[in-house]
Amino acid sequence: MKKGKFFLPLFLSVLLICGLVPLQSLAEDTGEEYVDDAYSEETEPETEHLAAYYDEIQSNNIPNWPQGDPVNAETAILMDADTGAILYAKSIEKQEYPASITKIMTTLIALEKGNLSDVVTFSENAVYSIEYGSSHLGLTAGEELTLEQCLYGIMLASANEISNAVAEHIGGDIETFVGMMNEKAQELGCTNTHFVNVHGLHDENHYVCAKDMALIMQAALKNEKFREIIGTVEYNFPETNLVDEVRYFINHHKMISEEGMLYDGCIGGKNGYTDEAWNTLVTAAERDGMTIISVVLRCPGQYVSYDDTKVLLDYGFANFHDAQIANTNSADIEITGIEDAAELEKIKQADFSAAPFEMAAETKVTLPAGVEASALKKTMDFGIRTLSYSYEGQILGSVPFTYTGEWETEAPTEVQTEAVTETEAAESSGGVGGAVSGILGTIAGGALMLYSGMDTFIEENTVIACIIGAVLLLIFVPLLLVSINRKRKYMKMMELREEELKLRRQLEEEIERKSAAQVEAELREAQLRQELEEEKEKRRRQEKELEELESISDFYLDEESDEEMSQKTSDDEEQETRQKASSGKDRSMRQNGTGQVPPETAGEQEPEDEYIEVPVEEDENPLD
Repeated sequence: MKKGKFFLPLFLSVLLICGLVPLQSLAEDTGEEYVDDAYSEETEPETEHLAAYYDEIQSNNIPNWPQGDPVNAETAILMDADTGAILYAKSIEKQEYPASITKIMTTLIALEKGNLSDVVTFSENAVYSIEYGSSHLGLTAGEELTLEQCLYGIMLASANEISNAVAEHIGGDIETFVGMMNEKAQELGCTNTHFVNVHGLHDENHYVCAKDMALIMQAALKNEKFREIIGTVEYNFPETNLVDEVRYFINHHKMISEEGMLYDGCIGGKNGYTDEAWNTLVTAAERDGMTIISVVLRCPGQYVSYDDTKVLLDYGFANFHDAQIANTNSADIEITGIEDAAELEKIKQADFSAAPFEMAAETKVTLPAGVEASALKKTMDFGIRTLSYSYEGQILGSVPFTYTGEWETEAPTEVQTEAVTETEAAESSGGVGGAVSGILGTIAGGALMLYSGMDTFIEENTVIACIIGAVLLLIFVPLLLVSINRKRKYMKMMELREEELKLRRQLEEEIERKSAAQVEAELREAQLRQELEEEKEKRRRQEKELEELESISDFYLDEESDEEMSQKTSDDEEQETRQKASSGKDRSMRQNGTGQVPPETAGEQEPEDEYIEVPVEEDENPLD
């Protein structure tokens, strides 16, 4: 037991000592330095770099140019986003595989062609056509998101299935959308770029160069929604039609989301990786009004790409600044694209702020440390109609211009002659009248210049001018008809108003001509007439009500009289019958002379109240 207790600590110590050697070797192979406090600074191993680290930096060859430090990426560029000036260049036109930084172009096309509120429905092809193990957010076939939500998923989480779904939604199919991406690349001046998919998964025919990626990023940064998306640290998808939970994700670009990697002024960007492309990274940052873009391709490690990017951004902000230069003519300007000597001489003496030129007053340029704006060379290229400012062959800023080529002739037109005459008169006479004449002359000259410019534009762009004219005609003809209709209604309304005013004036005149007593009498008469009419109307209503009541009363009286007449008739008939019967009996008794009831009626019972006449002999001596 004692021997076991002795050999066990010894065995563990040997294993610990032997493990230090492979641990140090592993740290060196991954590009990370192993530091042990027991070793001094002199014994610390140096970092080993790949051969690309020592490749030539072309921008360092420019005379008096700020010298940039080497980077591990095989190709790298630093560009001013506003001026397009290339500040750092290392094999910037070499073709490389982009990996997921492809999605910058995918998002740019979606923002230009789509509507953020559109609903994107995920197809089976969009979900299941991506490589197994590639980046995704687990969307399912039939699920629905808005286009805005999709773009956050593309740029922050690098979701490949979402890139496919957006391409199908906007282009109808992925191939059509890829065609839009290649057309946009040509429009931006890309020369070594070709896309075959929308997510950047490896394909031998899918490639870019550092310069082209900087141009694409420069165009994307002009879209405010793109800036908002790439600058978002965390986002989430709410519950959808198929998923009843909220899904959260963060921005993969570590310079805006990971502690220890944050960079002051970082706007955002996009990272990428495939086995063939290695690590790629596009980043934009802004300080003191200066925005610069860094692109590194084929970096040997994820954190190496961020280290290279930091080196480039620090170099740019430390050695360059932006300035404004007035676009004026000068004796040292270089003019290209003009072959006629007389015309060339006129251009050298011309004012760029007046006809036949049209140009912005100032141009933004990027100046290297220690270089003044006066040291820049001016080049006016009439082939591409651009005035550029350069230093040692490096273009640091440019501005487009228009040139009609129509100069004032020796024989001035009638309008110009009148303008000159008015100007001379103003100068000779002075005062307010002269100033007014000068203003009129300036207006006339401006109108002539405008007419001349329009005439030249129509001559050079006949089809476009016809289309613009047709559109204006379709707009202004309905407006003209509406204006005419409104004018007629207004005139009619004014006529009615005039008639009303005329009648009012006549009434006022009549009132003025009459005395107060007459006016009062007329008013009183009108009032009495109105009261009389009201009284008549009241009587008519009363008479009408009375007639209605009488008609109702007559109706009921007629019914009662009919009943009485009917009853009276029946009573009369009964009484008449009785009288006839009585008269018949009397006649029978008189015929018998006895006063006896005839035999045929002897059996009938006489009523008790029947009156029987008895003959009485008359007394010869009646009583007095």
